[in-house]
Amino acid sequence: MQEKFVLKTLKKVAAIGTGVAMAGATLTGALAADLGDYPSPYVVDGTYDDSTALVVGDLATAADTLGMVDIATNLQYESRTAVESTSSSSVTVEGGKTEQVPLATYLTASSFFDSSLQDDDVDNFFDGEISFQGTNYDTAEELQFVNGGPVIVTSINGSEDDYNTGVYLEIPGKDRIKFMYKFDETINLSDASTTQPLELDFLGDNLKITSIDTSGSKFTAYVGEEHYLMVDESVTVDVEGVDKTVTLTEAGSSSVVVSVDGETEIINSAATQNVNGVEITVDSTFSRTERTESSAVLIIGAESSESYESGDAYIGEDTSDPNWVWTISGLQTQGTAQTLGIENEFYWTNPNDNPATAGECIDLPNDYVQVCFDSLTVSDDDYMDLKFERYDELDPAGFIYTSLDAIHVESSASEGLELSFANFGSTGFITLNQTVDKRTSEIWLYFNNSVSTLNNSVTRARSNIIDVFYKDGSKTKYWGALTANETHEIFRVNYENTKDTNIVVTTNGSDSNNHLGLLVDVVGDSTTELASGRDDMTLYWTTVAATGISSLGVSADSEEASEVLHGTTTYGTKDEDHRTIYGIKLLTPKSNGQDDKVLMQVPNDQVKANIVVQGTSTTVSSGATSSIVAEITPATKLASEVSTASDYQLILVGGPCANDLVEDLFDVTCDGWSFEEGEALVKLADNGDNVAMLIAGTTADDTRRASRAVANYADYTLTGTEVLVTGTSLEDIEVGAVPEEEAEEEAEEEAEEEAEAEEEAEEEAEAEAEE
Repeated sequence: MQEKFVLKTLKKVAAIGTGVAMAGATLTGALAADLGDYPSPYVVDGTYDDSTALVVGDLATAADTLGMVDIATNLQYESRTAVESTSSSSVTVEGGKTEQVPLATYLTASSFFDSSLQDDDVDNFFDGEISFQGTNYDTAEELQFVNGGPVIVTSINGSEDDYNTGVYLEIPGKDRIKFMYKFDETINLSDASTTQPLELDFLGDNLKITSIDTSGSKFTAYVGEEHYLMVDESVTVDVEGVDKTVTLTEAGSSSVVVSVDGETEIINSAATQNVNGVEITVDSTFSRTERTESSAVLIIGAESSESYESGDAYIGEDTSDPNWVWTISGLQTQGTAQTLGIENEFYWTNPNDNPATAGECIDLPNDYVQVCFDSLTVSDDDYMDLKFERYDELDPAGFIYTSLDAIHVESSASEGLELSFANFGSTGFITLNQTVDKRTSEIWLYFNNSVSTLNNSVTRARSNIIDVFYKDGSKTKYWGALTANETHEIFRVNYENTKDTNIVVTTNGSDSNNHLGLLVDVVGDSTTELASGRDDMTLYWTTVAATGISSLGVSADSEEASEVLHGTTTYGTKDEDHRTIYGIKLLTPKSNGQDDKVLMQVPNDQVKANIVVQGTSTTVSSGATSSIVAEITPATKLASEVSTASDYQLILVGGPCANDLVEDLFDVTCDGWSFEEGEALVKLADNGDNVAMLIAGTTADDTRRASRAVANYADYTLTGTEVLVTGTSLEDIEVGAVPEEEAEEEAEEEAEEEAEAEEEAEEEAEAEAEE
């Protein structure tokens, strides 16, 4: 069931709807762009055009209105200003919370994130007073991470080879993320009723709780659309994809008369009744002496009132497979210990669950708050290649032996390897041929377990010795020797901020006459970031007396599981790339092992995850890209409220049967609509010095589907001045060219209209001349 939560602030969102224009008009000078330029001209370079107006017809359906809301949501997202960031690894957040969390770490480990976040962490979280039955109460919203919350994983600590070098944000189980509504003062929620409900804004949804079950784990609330209607006034609502017209026929002091598509029922105040497939709850009624001045507030929907108990799907979630469910308990108790909130029902523990990666978020309902994996602190360009390989051509000048079989270590950085004079070895047999630290790009390790003279000045005193050589310009020089069967430092990695003791290669202290182990000892800058022993790797080599290194593993030119280890886990026969906790990339150990080599890529610093908790007003600057959300208030109008259309950059939603402006701007009439069910037209037209854009479908669902396609414009090919949107649902959407026959008909109509206009102009001119 695991659904991918797609980032909506740090990456292109799958936004919700946008609007468009329809058939008929000719494009001239004012319209230089095409559909491929959307969201221009309404938003240009993140700047919203205040002359934009979103318009539905006076006879618009609920689907048209939803399309308009979708458009406004999309334009809000697009209205953001780019900001330069100071570093590719930095993240700056205003109105939210960010932390750099080491890999293989839970978000709340070592207090990277607190287990509870409130309004001082995320700006849009509520912390204030609500009024309930004449008394004010302090309340607050709170995001909670339970049992550490989500965890940052790699292929190595997550034990998932298919993660390769990717880094992911896993959710190890249900109930790890909670969003709670807290009551800070003693309150008796059981007093809630239909006449005096408890009204809360929760996760962007308005809840009117009308009753609390005696168990304390269940409540009832209004969940339908709220409509204020005068007597004889109607509203069209979308009930499970079907448009229903609801008319208030009468409004008395304690009951109303409601008609739904001709079926009439009497409903008492505060009562709920199903009328012709529509559930209606009478919230309040206002009776006046003049019948036409009477009115009522109705809650209308497939369900107007709903009861929820702990474990039920949250509002708007798939009831059979929800991502978020209610957690409710103790509501009947008087005090502050009530539990009212939601928690995750999904979990991400393997690649098939599609866990979030860099640039993606865990989205709570309505995107009220998001837990985002913004980026990694080290970019893919900031890695140094590090190679260990068997080498049979070591021929240092001035030594008795030539063509020695050695281990060759090479870095792509010119001084990526450091030989430390003060730290080379610690006990046992050690000789040094240098007196200062040396930095180089190449080192050779020669192993010989016989006692012999190495050159004229260095004589061995014992066996199991590693001789260390390094590259100095064009020469290969001798650094020194140490015992192989004890633990000694050989060299360090020196690559920008990965230096000192971050990565140290040592003997592993268990070497024998035919076996040499190299330990890659990895630590963070602090034990909090990465403790010693958590991320070590061991490379095992085979030695032959008097000749040196014969192979990686036991046999040359073949891969073996135990020749490369991370901790105690074997990696020598794995054919995927992997990433360690520090961030080191171990590249295809199987294929490289066949060539007796180990390839790594070392980051220029310990890799961490930039994690951001953000709300609806959070500003995030991430790496080289950043954005600041602009506060916009899109103008929404009925067609009858637009007196001069050319004053606006227009977005029209709905066809000519519902919206009179369509005929005025696009010369398309309700009777002249030529498209079939399942089709919608998206078209641009000139509107004086501005542009008109309209979505019009054969049915209300077709219009809504086309709005969704334009909102997700990045996923479709919108080009030219018109496209045809087809499909069978909000998920089944295709965008293509308008069929030639229909285009030809439109062209003919345009030509006829132009001819008629010219003829009328000529007749007027002749009449004026005769006068």
